[in-house]
Amino acid sequence: MLSFRSETEATVLQVLSDGAPRSRAELSREMGVTRSTVGAPTARLLDLGILRFADPAEPQPAEGTRRFGRPGERLELTPYFCFFVGVEITFGTIRVALMNLLGEVVEFRDLRMSPTEQTPEAVMATVEREVTDLIGRRSDVAGLAVSVPGVVTDEGMVLRAPTLRWRDVPLTTHLQATFSDIDLLQVCNDASLYAAAFSSRFPDRLGKNAIVAWLDTGIGGGLVTNGMVVSGNSGLAGEIGHMLSSVGNKTGIQRLEDIAGSWALLSRNAELGGKARTISDLLDEHRAGHPATIEAFADWSQAIAEALTNMAGLTDPGVMLFSGPMAAVLQYMEAETFEAYSSMLQYGTPPAQWRIQPSDEKTLVKSGAVLLRQAFLSYREAIGTRTLRSSKRTEMT
Repeated sequence: MLSFRSETEATVLQVLSDGAPRSRAELSREMGVTRSTVGAPTARLLDLGILRFADPAEPQPAEGTRRFGRPGERLELTPYFCFFVGVEITFGTIRVALMNLLGEVVEFRDLRMSPTEQTPEAVMATVEREVTDLIGRRSDVAGLAVSVPGVVTDEGMVLRAPTLRWRDVPLTTHLQATFSDIDLLQVCNDASLYAAAFSSRFPDRLGKNAIVAWLDTGIGGGLVTNGMVVSGNSGLAGEIGHMLSSVGNKTGIQRLEDIAGSWALLSRNAELGGKARTISDLLDEHRAGHPATIEAFADWSQAIAEALTNMAGLTDPGVMLFSGPMAAVLQYMEAETFEAYSSMLQYGTPPAQWRIQPSDEKTLVKSGAVLLRQAFLSYREAIGTRTLRSSKRTEMT
């Protein structure tokens, strides 16, 4: 098993993980060390093949100016040194992607699956088949990350995933048995995965304390404190979608995602006489002033506002970040929802800054690659698979 010899080696790779080439002098300045300190580590990483020399082409000096000294050789990560696989399991869909060391998607598959057929056995068989086919005979896959719209324990047990009707599914155990050659294997709640990846890439955007919400068929949340996702005693913290609410339900209380998830909103609209079949249709109906959609959206907005007010009372976040397919609805209803949220805050509690981050079908699988790469480049982690012993890489064509 290949591992780093020093923290300096890991730091060099982490600095270069943004994809921008740097000379040794630039690396030493960013790391706050002498140039000689990075000399031996970069030489070893070049020999291993995880670093390479970037394209030497540089802009020519302006006319009338002179360049003194030889330009420094710039170093960059070798994109195809190893690969990561991201899998998203969600309501009616399974997405699988193969990504390189820079987190770039090399191959992507978007598979539709009837929700009624998404039993644990059927989904695991599909994931096993697709991942096996995707990686083929590749010997340089360093990690596999799977996101699930449910509560996942620290051991990778899917305790419950209401939208999939799953309980006590040993997903990690199954994957470990199937993909024993892959060293880094993570099974995560989708919102926690997104929160961890976003905070890793853009820590300054979340401030000291933040709530990150993933809005989809289910609604998940991640609690971020000082740049770290708070997992709780058993890894179950941040389950915003499982908070209880009575909004729009005359018979009793129910979970937030049973009111505000995409499927729930469409169902509520249909109960009220609406005809929309997609979220895009719902937005069009609301713009047209359809009474059913106006009432359904009002219930949705109030439920979201109440949940966020309760979360604010517990965590006092400075930022609330929203993403996922249903973020478009929040963006459309932002003014009304933020006003309702702010009005319910206790006296003296400042409202958090809201940020709505667009997403697409590749967002979660790429987030998985971000976390795998972070673990792969960590000094405290082994950074290779048994097949990464070769000191040179052959790039994909």
